[in-house]
Amino acid sequence: MASEGLAFVFNMIVAFLAILGNGLAIFVMTVRRKQFSSFTNRLIRHQSIIDFISGLVFLAVTFIRQTSLLDNLEINFFGLILCRLVGSGFFVWGVSVASTYNLVVISLERFLATCYPVKHRNYCSLLKIKVSMCVAWIIGFTYALRSTFLFKFTGNKCGYDYSTSPTARIVLFIVIMLVEYAIPVTLISFSYVRILLVLRHKLDNVNANQQNGILSKAKRNVIMTLLIAGCMFFICWTPMQAFRVFIAIGAFSSSSGALVILIGQAFMSMIMCNMCVNPVVYCFKYEHFRTQLKQLVQKRFRRKRVRPGESTGAPSLAIDPIQQTATAQTL
Repeated sequence: MASEGLAFVFNMIVAFLAILGNGLAIFVMTVRRKQFSSFTNRLIRHQSIIDFISGLVFLAVTFIRQTSLLDNLEINFFGLILCRLVGSGFFVWGVSVASTYNLVVISLERFLATCYPVKHRNYCSLLKIKVSMCVAWIIGFTYALRSTFLFKFTGNKCGYDYSTSPTARIVLFIVIMLVEYAIPVTLISFSYVRILLVLRHKLDNVNANQQNGILSKAKRNVIMTLLIAGCMFFICWTPMQAFRVFIAIGAFSSSSGALVILIGQAFMSMIMCNMCVNPVVYCFKYEHFRTQLKQLVQKRFRRKRVRPGESTGAPSLAIDPIQQTATAQTL
């Protein structure tokens, strides 16, 4: 079908963009590790790592689904593994939800640093940040386990199990809506709204010269992050959740299984688009990142030579602007 071919091409483009964009972000932030040493930047790099892995997983699953491998499975251990782990989307959902909750961790870390800077300085540590990263992975793949129980063999094909009881479907629907959408949206929205309110309060209590300094710049950065990250997460994830609501209320009959699968795959592609925009939101819109990337390119191709004593006009590499902003907010 032409629609299947178009979906395959689109999914391939999304996967490659995620791999290239996040790969570049990981490279820059790893090579310039000292310039990206703050807790926030570590979380941003971890976000890029998750989304890079998401791109690889989505690419592999797209290739497998394009073949007839899942349509001609033998009823054995290998076939069961392919059906329950690949056909069900276990890896895709696991990494996608891990990415979502790493975004939640980023928003909560910024909320703590902005609204409670003393507590952030006293209680946040590298160990706790690493633990929070692990928690994001645990939530993602623990949640993804639910998909392994929803797919079974029908003949020699792997498909969704429609024999699930109505009660189980209702419980599953509630869990999906909470874990995938309601909880992340609530926490992210709460964090950034509180950040905006605190920054606004601080701006109202400083003089005009200070308003033109770090606080106003921080406010603009937070607003931009809120608008782009919040809107893109909402745009990418809402269609799938709305689609599930229609399924839950019985808007699709049992004879429209092929249509349901096609629409579900299209909305899943939209969710995967979220892993492509994260490098833009958290890295390429970040001035400090652009400075590091620019200098790496200039060093590699020797397009710009700086004589001794000559200023380049670039921001200092020794100070992380995120860390500098957080410090200023405590004053």
